Parts: sequence; structure tokens; C-alpha cells
Amino acid sequence: MKKSKATEALRVVSEIAAIRAALKKRGYRIQKQPKQAAWKVYTPLNLSLLSEKTKALSSCVGKGETEESYLLTYQPAPISAWVLHPQNNESLRQTIENIIQHAIK
Repeated sequence: MKKSKATEALRVVSEIAAIRAALKKRGYRIQKQPKQAAWKVYTPLNLSLLSEKTKALSSCVGKGETEESYLLTYQPAPISAWVLHPQNNESLRQTIENIIQHAIK
């Protein structure tokens, strides 16, 4: 049976609320992108959570004021899935992905 667009929209709204709460609880910032089913996820400034690449950059900048960001998008039917960009193998991305997966279960 085909799901209606309204049903899918309600599911997306409830899932993004859960995702936002889970990320905020762990110190991430999330910002809705205009006119898109996309949200910018900013990593915490806490250096212990940042990747080695960012740590090196932060030490050059001074006080670790650099944030990494990822783009979380919702891919509508037939995919109906959340996608985190960029697609890389950094541990920070894996952490964010795990938080998202646990939030929507």
C-alpha cells in the first residue's frame, strides 16, 4: 500500500524533532536550511570530540573555535531515508550517524 505524502510529512516532522533533541543533548547545533528538507549539523567546539584534522586546524587558529558541519537531508519516497553529507569515514560522522539512528528507532 502506498503511503500518503501527508503521512510521510508527519513522520519526517516527528523524526527531525527526535533527531534535534538527541543532537542538542550531546552539544551539537542544528539549523534548518531554507526551502529544503535539509538541516546543517554543527559539531561541538569541544576538541575532544573533533577529528584530528580539525584539531590541527584549531591549534593554528588559536582557541579551538572551529566547527565542522554536516548536512542532514531527507530523501523522500521511494528512498524515504535520512542522509548525512559529506559521505566520509571520519569517526565524528559515524558518531552523528549513530545518534540519528538511535533517535529515530
